[in-house]
Amino acid sequence: MLRALDSVIATRSPRPVAGAKDQRNTMQPSDTPTRSPRQRRWLFRFLLPLLILAIAIAAFLALKASRPDAPQPMPEERAWLVETMQVEPATRHPVLTLHGEVANPDRLSINAPLSARVAAVPVEDGESVTEGTRLVELDRRDFEPALSRAKANLADLEAQIREVRAQHESDRQALALEQQIVENAETALSRTRNLQGRNLTSQADVDTARDTLSQARLALNTRRERLSTFDARIAGLEARRDAAEADVMAAERDLERARVAAPADGLVGNVEVTPGAQVGANATLLSFYPWSGFELRALIPSTRVAVMLEALRAGNPPQARARETDAALELERIAAEASGQGATGLFRFVDPNDSLRTGQVLTIELEMPAIDEAVAIPHSALYGNDHVYRIDEERLERVQVERLGEYRGDDMSGDNGTLLVRAPSLSPGDRLATTQLPNAVDGLKVRWEADDAESDGTGGTEATE
Repeated sequence: MLRALDSVIATRSPRPVAGAKDQRNTMQPSDTPTRSPRQRRWLFRFLLPLLILAIAIAAFLALKASRPDAPQPMPEERAWLVETMQVEPATRHPVLTLHGEVANPDRLSINAPLSARVAAVPVEDGESVTEGTRLVELDRRDFEPALSRAKANLADLEAQIREVRAQHESDRQALALEQQIVENAETALSRTRNLQGRNLTSQADVDTARDTLSQARLALNTRRERLSTFDARIAGLEARRDAAEADVMAAERDLERARVAAPADGLVGNVEVTPGAQVGANATLLSFYPWSGFELRALIPSTRVAVMLEALRAGNPPQARARETDAALELERIAAEASGQGATGLFRFVDPNDSLRTGQVLTIELEMPAIDEAVAIPHSALYGNDHVYRIDEERLERVQVERLGEYRGDDMSGDNGTLLVRAPSLSPGDRLATTQLPNAVDGLKVRWEADDAESDGTGGTEATE
């Protein structure tokens, strides 16, 4: 094809005339030079494909602009498949889930009464024992000397008291004799003075009689003083005797404490000594936890404290059950101090078992007082902790609810997949969606199986298309 075009161009090109050579030689530099046949062929080879491409594009655009418009399909709204339940308000007991720590305020710390050597430790840490079980025993030989000294001191004081009483009786009897001796000495002195007045005796005899009277009077005064101080002396000795008796009792008590027995059924705590070890006075030997002292401390939300206090004042302590051990508990009291989050509830274990340990964290389910118009729903029916979706004419309608707590049935034997809520706008027979839809909004179209069982709020499923 290119060759044909070249031949056409060559036939149409002007032939050179005479004198053309001279004219080419005389051309000015500004004149346009004549293209050679080779240049013209190259130009047509370049322009022809572009021309063909432009014609094709123009034809395509013309065909596209002239095609008829296809009919647009009308979009159909999608209906989401959900599971449903009917609202059945009733008087029910909500369950409040709490997390608490096991404690034992009755913990006993058993200490050594005196410095002694450990004779035996027949129990181990964590061992469950009954009342009267031997826990630890100290060497009795370390306690017997103190008891012997206390008894000897008591016997000495009792002997002193007997001696003072006997001496007092003797002084009472001797008092009359000494009074007679004084009277006799006074008579003798008077007689001697009369004889001296008649020059029948010397002055020395008078002085002797006077000294004898003085000695008699001194002995009488001493006797009277001893009789008057008898009560004080006997009271002091009796007080010392009482102290000695107390020392004996303390020594006997320490000797009894050399053998430590469990004061009640309980759990042996940390054992800090071994047989043969020397311990000082008041040294800790082991700790002991009576079963009756175990309790659980759990924080009760501030919104529930008033209800709990009212139940306690009415004599109906709320009951609870531990989820891990199935142990029964009873709310005994609420601590005096509270915080912004609530107050600490102190729960008593109704029947403690050997699985309890201090510091153990348990999850308990506390049964609240009965609430009227409570609706049981599955967890899957609750959105955002405060609303559910009611189905009205195959459309979702958001309903604000008050969450009351978990629900285990009237006998507390149900599973943990049911909640109790309350809302004034919910009426008996209303249908709720129990399937969790990620795109649930007001007005969303839904559908449900015609043979769905009308349940009381058990088990929603994931949405299906």
